[in-house]
Formats: sequence, structure tokens, C-alpha cells
Amino acid sequence: MSASAESLAAAASLDTVGDEDLFSLLIRYGLYVGALFQFVCISAAVLMAADDGSMDTGEVTEPGTRTRLHKIRKLEKKKRR
Repeated sequence: MSASAESLAAAASLDTVGDEDLFSLLIRYGLYVGALFQFVCISAAVLMAADDGSMDTGEVTEPGTRTRLHKIRKLEKKKRR
């Protein structure tokens, strides 16, 4: 029984999960800060994309302009042939 107790004591001394040094703390909290930063950036992008409905999207709104642009594109295509 003393051999198994010695092996348990040796295994416990090798266990360093409970011990945290400065570098591991820095890594852990750095990951938390990075995750928070990503969350803020993604949420800002989603919220800003939701507000874009009121801005001009560059679409042609006049019906005559659309047909004129179509004719211009058609003529340019003929010129390339």
C-alpha cells in the first residue's frame, strides 16, 4: 500500500493544473478580451446593416432611366462585336 501511496503522491506533485502562472492568466484574459471585441464588432456590423435601408442604395428609381441604361448597354455590347 505504501508503493501506491507514493505513486499517488508523485502523480499529485506532477499535477500543475491548479497552478497558474502569469503567462497563462494573460492568455486566458486576452482570449476573453478578444472574444468581447469580436462580439462588439459583429454586433455593430449587424446593427449598422439594419440602418442601411434609409440610405440610397444606388438603384435606378425612374422607369425611363432603366430602359435608357439598357439601350446604352446593348449598344456597347454591339460595338464590342
